[in-house]
Amino acid sequence: MKEALEILTSDEARELFAKSIKPGKETMFLQVASDDSTTAPAQHAYAVLKAQATKAHSLRLAQLAATVRSAKSGHFDKVIASINTIIQNLKDEEQADVDKRDQCKDTYTEIESTVKDLSWKIKKNEAKIDKLEKLIAMHTEEKLKTIEEIAAVTAQMEAMTKQRNEENEAFLAAKKDDQDAIALLEAARDALSKYYKKNKIEMGPIQGSVKGALVQKPFAVSEDQAPDATFSNKGSRKNETKGVLQLMTMLIEDLQDEIKNEMKEEEETQLEYEKEMAAATKLKEELIEKKVNLEETIAKRDQDRTDEHKDMGVNMQEKMDELDYKAKIKPDCDWIIGAFKERETARAAEMNGLLTAKEYLAGAKVPSLLQKSKFNDEALSSIKFMGMK
Repeated sequence: MKEALEILTSDEARELFAKSIKPGKETMFLQVASDDSTTAPAQHAYAVLKAQATKAHSLRLAQLAATVRSAKSGHFDKVIASINTIIQNLKDEEQADVDKRDQCKDTYTEIESTVKDLSWKIKKNEAKIDKLEKLIAMHTEEKLKTIEEIAAVTAQMEAMTKQRNEENEAFLAAKKDDQDAIALLEAARDALSKYYKKNKIEMGPIQGSVKGALVQKPFAVSEDQAPDATFSNKGSRKNETKGVLQLMTMLIEDLQDEIKNEMKEEEETQLEYEKEMAAATKLKEELIEKKVNLEETIAKRDQDRTDEHKDMGVNMQEKMDELDYKAKIKPDCDWIIGAFKERETARAAEMNGLLTAKEYLAGAKVPSLLQKSKFNDEALSSIKFMGMK
């Protein structure tokens, strides 16, 4: 290009051009198109836009190419403005794609992290619920066993009370019998001793300490000897009567001793019963308290289980919401992530076509080497030969 300019702008060339170019005749010095130099940039811009529109499958470049083709020669300001608008739109689209891709990737990462965390929480919920259910089952079994123990102690206490009542009734009946017997013996003894007291016959002290019955034989000498037919006086039988009184006294004392022994035994039995009943009552109270504590523990564990189920339900719902949201954005996100490179390449092709077309159209505004009467060195040196054929 430099060498050609030197040839065309030499003094000899200037002189030759002055002789060959007739005055008043417009002659094109350099041609950038085969027919009309003012339409060549538009044709190049059209060709570039059409080629890139086909390559990138871009409707807007195709529309712009049609606009360039139909634009009047030399009036490309509006077309260039449209190109600038489309270039800015491409830049905006590129930034939007980057933002959308990054947002989708960040959202996918956040959802994955949240879902993992919720899944871990749900497993913890399930483990705690399982533990609580085992504790509830264990405490429930212990409670049932405690109820059985309470029933057994209650039955034992009832049996002890029944036995004690029966023993006491037997004691009272025996005591009454002994007392009645004593009263009967005392009445008989009083009747016998009344005769001797009335007749003032002294019988001496009545002994009742000798055990066993006093056997009185009717014949003191011999069984074969006939009794004395002589009538005795009023005190002749006092010794025999005394023996009977002593026997009665002995029986009365034995019965009284028996009553005392039975009362002592009854007292001991009652004390033993009361001791056993106190122990049984204490045991029953402890078992009842244990049952109440177990019921409270079971209720607390049951509430904990309910709360854990509720918490797990919240975690499961949140996990489902995250997965639903991912499913909702997945078509758009997968598309932008998958098509990002392709769209980037297509935009680059569009951008290249637009910039090239813009350069062609902007070049059309540069003065050509059309000279009427005088050669313009400055115009020649500023000409761009990019579109020259």
